[in-house]
Amino acid sequence: MTANGKRIAIVFRGIGDIGGTNNTIADHARHLRALGYGVDLIGEKVNKGGVTADMGRPVKVSRLSLLKHHKWRWFAARAQRTINAGGYHFVAGHGHHYRQHVLSMHNCLHLAHEQVYGRALHARGGLVEIHDQILAERSFEFCICNSRLMRDDLARRYGIDEQRLPVIYPGYRLAQFNVEDRARYRSSVREELACGTAVLIGLVTSADYRKRGLDILLEAYAGLDARLQQQSLLLVLGKQGGSGPFVEAARALGIADRIRFVAHTRVPERYFHALDICAHPARIEEFGQSVQEAMACGVPVVASRRVGATELLPSELRDELPAAPDAANIRAQLATLIASREVRDTRAERARAAVQHNTEQANFEQTLAVYRRAGL
Repeated sequence: MTANGKRIAIVFRGIGDIGGTNNTIADHARHLRALGYGVDLIGEKVNKGGVTADMGRPVKVSRLSLLKHHKWRWFAARAQRTINAGGYHFVAGHGHHYRQHVLSMHNCLHLAHEQVYGRALHARGGLVEIHDQILAERSFEFCICNSRLMRDDLARRYGIDEQRLPVIYPGYRLAQFNVEDRARYRSSVREELACGTAVLIGLVTSADYRKRGLDILLEAYAGLDARLQQQSLLLVLGKQGGSGPFVEAARALGIADRIRFVAHTRVPERYFHALDICAHPARIEEFGQSVQEAMACGVPVVASRRVGATELLPSELRDELPAAPDAANIRAQLATLIASREVRDTRAERARAAVQHNTEQANFEQTLAVYRRAGL
């Protein structure tokens, strides 16, 4: 029995994996445990080493080895069965099962598909079917949105009252992402990347390079003045699966020698401190934790208003960004920043100031307030 006698279930299929959502869940679990709640973490990867004792008790849902196109339905049904049998006082969902007190959404799957592929997403099968059922049935007291961009889409698409859609921006880990560590990592990582004195431009993401606009970035970079290309290099950090077509595109554009590909990592801060510019030309990014982390590390960002994290910027800075990314407007931003260290430093400081108080602690406090409104 826990100190206060209350048990909480947190449900997410990939708990323990790498990524911003997993970091947020881990932080929330630790804070809830520190407050005396019993926490069960329900997922498929909870036994892979990413779940530690201070986060709570891992509860593994078995994976579907056959008929993998049913994996989301399989997980949702078995996670719901686990919850129904668990006698929990409170359930925090993250879009991977059906009923919860508070739902935290991290993706707008319909909107993303429309923006990336220019057509409607077929809703049968896959995670989108789970999302559609949760949101249509309103199987939550509140649905936390990670940006106004998300809130506006969910309100319009599903007709949900905005009073049930609080916006809470994901927070960054202050101890991990801060300007004080720049001297600690910068020289060694730049030596590792063999980038010398070049202006290093980085796209940092977990995966899904088309959504994150890697093709836009390659086209933008290829069109830069030759002098600016010679002064700079590109770093692409993320899962290597799916990078093949973009490597071929870089070769076709004649810029393959200007690019470094690095596998995703649990210590991305090392690479942020090696960067001079963070480029995130996403076609759509509901929030974009790597953008916020870069800003917290004192790195200026090239992006558009399609990236939710830019909502944290002062309005006069955000209004200067293009409404949506294309090769021309991304190239123009890159050219300005590559050409002037003074401009880079000024924009970096303003961006850092914009996010400095949006820490994971602040995120948890706002989230806990919503949990309590929902009955915790």
